[in-house]
Amino acid sequence: MRRMMKLAFVAIAGFTCMPIAVSAQQMPPVPVDKEVRIGKLDNGLTYYIRHNEYPKNQVDFYIAQKVGSILEEDNQRGLAHFLEHMCFNGTRNFPGSSMIKWLESVGVKFGYNLNAYTSIDETVYRISSVPTERIGVQDSCLMILSDWADGLLLEGKEIDEERSVIHEEWRSQLPPNMRIMEKLLPEIYPDSRYGHRLPIGTMEVVDNFPHQALRDYYEKWYRPDLQGIVVVGDIDVDRIEGKIKELFSKIEKPVNPAERVYYPVADNEKPIVAFGSDKEQDKYVAQIMFKYDALPDSLKGTMADVTTSYLLDMAQMMLQIRLNELGQKANAPFAVASAFYGEFIMAKTKQAFQMAMVPKGNSFNEGLKAVYREALRAKRGGFTATEYARCRTEYLSQLEKAYNNRNQQENKTLAESYVRNFIDKKPIPGIETEYQMMSMIVNQIPVEAVNQMFSQIVSGKNLVILGMMPAREGEFCPKDEDILALLSQVEAENIAPYVDNVKDEPLVSELPTAGKVVKENMLSDFGAKEWILSNGAKVILKKTDFKSDEISMMAVAKGGMSACGNDQVADLLFIPVVLEQHGLGNFTNSDLNKLLAGKQVSLKISLDDYMRSLSGNTTPKDLKTYMEMLYMTFTGLNVSEDEFVSMQNLYKGLIENQGQNPAFVFQKKLQEFLFASPIKRVFSVDDIEKASRKNILGIIREQLINAADFTFVFSGNFDEAELKVLTEQYIASLPSAKDKKSEVKLNSAVEIKSGNEEQEFAMKMEVPQGSAAVIVSGKMPYSFKNRLLASMSAQLISTRLLSEVREKEGAVYSIYTQGSQDRLSEMSVTYQTIFQVKPEKKDRALEIIRSEFEKLAKETPVEELDKVKEFMVKQITEDEHTNSYWCSMMAGNELLPSEICVKAEQTIQSITPEEVSNYVNKVMKQNNYRVLVMMPDTK
Repeated sequence: MRRMMKLAFVAIAGFTCMPIAVSAQQMPPVPVDKEVRIGKLDNGLTYYIRHNEYPKNQVDFYIAQKVGSILEEDNQRGLAHFLEHMCFNGTRNFPGSSMIKWLESVGVKFGYNLNAYTSIDETVYRISSVPTERIGVQDSCLMILSDWADGLLLEGKEIDEERSVIHEEWRSQLPPNMRIMEKLLPEIYPDSRYGHRLPIGTMEVVDNFPHQALRDYYEKWYRPDLQGIVVVGDIDVDRIEGKIKELFSKIEKPVNPAERVYYPVADNEKPIVAFGSDKEQDKYVAQIMFKYDALPDSLKGTMADVTTSYLLDMAQMMLQIRLNELGQKANAPFAVASAFYGEFIMAKTKQAFQMAMVPKGNSFNEGLKAVYREALRAKRGGFTATEYARCRTEYLSQLEKAYNNRNQQENKTLAESYVRNFIDKKPIPGIETEYQMMSMIVNQIPVEAVNQMFSQIVSGKNLVILGMMPAREGEFCPKDEDILALLSQVEAENIAPYVDNVKDEPLVSELPTAGKVVKENMLSDFGAKEWILSNGAKVILKKTDFKSDEISMMAVAKGGMSACGNDQVADLLFIPVVLEQHGLGNFTNSDLNKLLAGKQVSLKISLDDYMRSLSGNTTPKDLKTYMEMLYMTFTGLNVSEDEFVSMQNLYKGLIENQGQNPAFVFQKKLQEFLFASPIKRVFSVDDIEKASRKNILGIIREQLINAADFTFVFSGNFDEAELKVLTEQYIASLPSAKDKKSEVKLNSAVEIKSGNEEQEFAMKMEVPQGSAAVIVSGKMPYSFKNRLLASMSAQLISTRLLSEVREKEGAVYSIYTQGSQDRLSEMSVTYQTIFQVKPEKKDRALEIIRSEFEKLAKETPVEELDKVKEFMVKQITEDEHTNSYWCSMMAGNELLPSEICVKAEQTIQSITPEEVSNYVNKVMKQNNYRVLVMMPDTK
């Protein structure tokens, strides 16, 4: 405790100079989590190992490299990213594609559990959710990491075949905003490598570099002093450490290695203004960035680090709330605005506090002035004590939830925190120490500390203004002097301090007359209990210890929007927007967020074609508040006139310029191609303008008017007696009509059209790129087994498509098939394969997709099915230890009872190759094969 008191004292004493550097002697280091073993080999390689049992019988492996595209020379641009790809194309112990095939044989799926990324300053590889029952599997994964570190084959044939895959990634991963950014980076980073080092590189280099250039880059930069191994999971730490030493100590320590330079970003006395346009850019976006120095290495991992992060968190939260509040007014000067902080775009050596906004209409002026005004309002007038108290309470509440769930920390969360410690020296105190330390510190840090720090950041220098807009005839990017003149106008204003208006009243103004639990049943198949309530509603509860501080909820009812007429199209299309950002009773959405600060509650409403649902989660401590929200959602969901107009402005701003964006156009055409009903289309500006607040609220209230339609499912660590009292008070009291229960009204117009059909259209594009969608649908009775068959068959096809279309043909960067079986729809089975494709390879890709469906309908190879089973057993075993899974399964069973899914592993293992092929064959025989293609217009 004395140690913690000293840390708290030093942190508070040092706040006045954050984020400007302070003396390292003033700031003691943050304690390191005692549960993680950290070591360093003689060759310089660092490792982190931790035993963790969430999920049980699984382990995650990472290798992090302090290497990224910033280290490339001009004639190497793209090699760092290319090298990442080559790690999956042949190593010392796993030549060719044998690594992927072997990992999938033990349930580790490529792209899902096996993946990597390359950024400017780092490259990270992961093999996650690896089953631990077999020691040999653990050792082989470490061998793969060792191969990545020092055993790539980098064969010429494999390099040449990968060039086309990279090319397709460039084609598909270069949207208009990235094309603009690539042009603007030299202006944003003058005389800096950061202006010319996007990881994808240049296609001139990618297509033409000699094989030896990649091998030389690998030898120069993939070396133990820049590498960190992370292993977290249900493993023996001593044994893993011994194996790491055995495998990785063999890697030679480099002699006279090249210096790993972290390139600085210069300060700028005068503002940098960089605006750009592109014909396919679909919205106006502007960003104001206040640059500041990153913490020096001497202060990383100290109390200065955690205190600075906390102060920045508070400033960001409070400023975001102010922007949200302003944005919900009918006359808001922007459609949406956000505040955030972190790396200055992509530079580790410079940080930035940033504010971004999408303006209302096609002019930057008023929106840009508004967000700058809010920055200056916070700088001059400061944040208020009441704002700070709410945000601090929310911070502590989230921290408490993490602490309460400390025994259920996921492998991924822990592993990635160790990766960040290795690469960025971020503190890793462990949640026990962090909770104790921060609970003490934050309550002693006053709002003045946040205000002082923020006023230092928002200074007269290091200002950068970035903007993007559509390129249209007669319109030009604003001139630098015009943007600076706008900011000068704001600086000259007398900006009034912020006034924090808070409603001082309860969410439920008058308690309803409580109902009763009139009957209780045991649901032994689910290990759950059922309550029948006096108003006809039903509650199912399953007590679990999956997470100590979590209760999940899902409420479902048949019915939905399918029966609504086409005369309500605009209202029906806009309903999801209202359901995302509504108020309750007398509380606007902004009021509600203030009221709920410090409460861990989430509640989402969905009104679908054939069902209505509410879902979310809370903690045992906040269950009463959650039940109040649930009651008010049924009886008092509301949206003010101002909020409604603000929503309309937001979405008009987001979509009014989408007509030249190929991705948007393809999605719009696809919806029209698949569905006959206008309520399934992508909404337009005209739809938004026609939407009626009164009509929408009427539809929502009609959908929620009868609680007797609903079954409420709770799964988690609740107190049953408390839940019963709250259920009787807030659910059994809901209005209902027991004799008017809704049923599903099938409507073929809202389901995927039947029949075979192919359509193709063309549009002008800046980067020629094909897009295609293959949709196969059919009618099959719902069962848990059929649901598994839909997923299994889609996974089998996905693996084949990756091999045939991506690897062999080089036609795509990414391709996969999703398969699903719906409980309530008549056209219940859907396979969808949506992908971007090299235009000249389009026909071949479509031919392969059809061929793979036809092949699978005839035969399913046992070895391929076994790999899918391994993955699904592992996945469902993990799912079965989550509250959300059981909520979904029990709620689904209420909508359409089927065989109980509690023996999922047994069902998966029982499925035969013949059953898979028979299932696919039945679907294919129905002849519902639809193909939509968009190609570049080259005329």
